[in-house]
This record gives sequence, C-alpha cells and structure tokens, in this order.
Amino acid sequence: MPKKDSRLIVYEKIDELIFYSKVLVNKYPKSERFDLCTDIKESCYKMLKLTMYAWKSANNKPKQLEYLKDCDVELMVLKTLVRISYKMQYITDKNYMTWSNKISEIGKMLGGWIKSCQNA
Repeated sequence: MPKKDSRLIVYEKIDELIFYSKVLVNKYPKSERFDLCTDIKESCYKMLKLTMYAWKSANNKPKQLEYLKDCDVELMVLKTLVRISYKMQYITDKNYMTWSNKISEIGKMLGGWIKSCQNA
C-alpha cells in the first residue's frame, strides 16, 4: 500500500465537506438555491481547486503558499456563509455544529501546511 501524504488528507476532508454541504443545501428554501446555496458550493469547489494547485506546486514554495493562503481566505468565506445559514434558520443547531467542526478541522490542517511552507 502506498504511503499517504498528510496534505492529501486535507483533500479528503474537503471532499467530505463538499458532500455534507451538498446534502444540506438541498434542504434550503427554493428562494436561496441560486443565491446562498450557489455561494456555498462555489466556495467549497474553489477550496478544493486551490488545494490541488498547492499540492501540484510543491516545488515552488512561494506559489504554494499563495494558493494555501487563498484557500484559507475561501475557508473564512465559507464559515461566514454557514453562519448566515444558521442565523437565517436554514440549518439546525446540530447541522451548524457539525458543519463548523468540519470547517475548523480543515482550517487547522491548512494552518499547519501554511506554517510548514513558511518554515521551509
């Protein structure tokens, strides 16, 4: 079995987040499907894309760091969108806690990856 790199775990976590997000946004009211739901999905996909760009630019640390910081910003945007969803009562307390925990876990992983790039 091939050795797993820890950065791929971030990819897997974002993949899980996307699946969880898609399940939840399908329950939003129709009036939000082309507004808040679209923003949430786009934010998730952008994070996934930036993670892959960072992974592929491993030989270019400044570029990799740029992608990771962009991904971190997108994660902050997603946190805000999830908070708005909660305040608008589109999701339950339990959904909010689960979603927030998934986002926080990804944030911690990205933070570690960013620190390792800055120290290199």
